[in-house]
Amino acid sequence: MRLKNKSVVITGAGGQLGTRFAQSFATEGAKLWLADISPELLAKAAGQVPTENLLGTLIMDVTQPKSVESAFAKIREHGPLDVLVNNAGIGVFTPFWERDYYEFMQVMSVNVGGTFLCTREALRLMKDQGRGAIINIGSIYGVVSSDPSIYTDCARMNSEVYSASKAAVIHMTKYFAVHAAPLGVRVNCVSPGGVFNNQGEDFVQNYTQLTPFNRMAKDKEICGAVIFLASSEADYVSGQNIVVDGGFTAW
Repeated sequence: MRLKNKSVVITGAGGQLGTRFAQSFATEGAKLWLADISPELLAKAAGQVPTENLLGTLIMDVTQPKSVESAFAKIREHGPLDVLVNNAGIGVFTPFWERDYYEFMQVMSVNVGGTFLCTREALRLMKDQGRGAIINIGSIYGVVSSDPSIYTDCARMNSEVYSASKAAVIHMTKYFAVHAAPLGVRVNCVSPGGVFNNQGEDFVQNYTQLTPFNRMAKDKEICGAVIFLASSEADYVSGQNIVVDGGFTAW
């Protein structure tokens, strides 16, 4: 129970990783605010967390300042905020030469703009407490370029804007780690490798061949790094990007 009674906000809580993060934080005794733009996914995620661990749900569009500000105002009314997990993110899978400007900017708005807006509002709460932890969710594709050999005849395509957005998240983590340190707040990033989610057979096979562990990650395997960074065990860890990828970026 490393996070007993700690108040935690998870954005993108209705997604695969968001739901798994919520379950893991609950197991560690945390009290959760679950946020997502989709009411249906949010309700489903909340239903997988024990009621005693749920502080509330927040329908939040991370690209809209008013929506983010309103959500964090509700959190403030209920007490301190100990941890923010910036998990909300999207990708695109069309070929880059077909990319229109709206599609490009939508990914940047969610992945980069959303991380900024939520971090800013969380820091406004945490500075009054003199403590807190913010964990951003990056990607291996913010560290290395996506390998086109993975994307053969499957529906998924590698994306220049997803990589750019996650690289921005990793670097923004370092920026906020420096500027949040005087407030007693730690800011770190976890960059997962490919997580299995019933992707196409070709994609899974191609990806696993490029991974030393010879398989994709299970969603629960990303949780350990996130829980560690949220806990007191990481009290002297800030500005770091922990890559959880089965060795994918090692060669």
